Amino acid sequence: MCAPAMTSAPRSEEGLDAVLRPIHNTWVEETRRFLDPAIEPDADFWTRWAAVRYLSDDFRDRYRRERALVDQLRPFVRLDVAERLAREGDRLFQLRLELDRSGRRRGTAAAVAAGTRDLLEQLGAWCAEIELAAAGLTRDALPPEAADLLARLEAATSIRR
Repeated sequence: MCAPAMTSAPRSEEGLDAVLRPIHNTWVEETRRFLDPAIEPDADFWTRWAAVRYLSDDFRDRYRRERALVDQLRPFVRLDVAERLAREGDRLFQLRLELDRSGRRRGTAAAVAAGTRDLLEQLGAWCAEIELAAAGLTRDALPPEAADLLARLEAATSIRR
């Protein structure tokens, strides 16, 4: 009796970009679900407040884990790529802070809408850049701390689905 043919690479040999793509897609979709209502021109204070709360809690925690993973990937990518990922991550963090500040004030619907669009665009771009940088890596090449971060991101994604 022959063993069944494998249709995909073993989990440890799967490209890190393929592992990260569904994780990032889930994060971007979740972020859109919470922030899209704040883009509406007639979004009221409480709609903006809900977006701010998401950014202050869930989004910030997720960002920290992603940023820690990016920092762990630094030795495996070219220096210019690592620096770009850090800069883009910093920009995303700054956008989150600005949106947090403006979303807590009344009369800021236009600023919140513009900031929300910028943040969503930056999030998608940063995630795509991380995936591109990780394309040549596999899970088994990661140091233990990076593998643990990846496992936590995967677990958080499966819970949210």
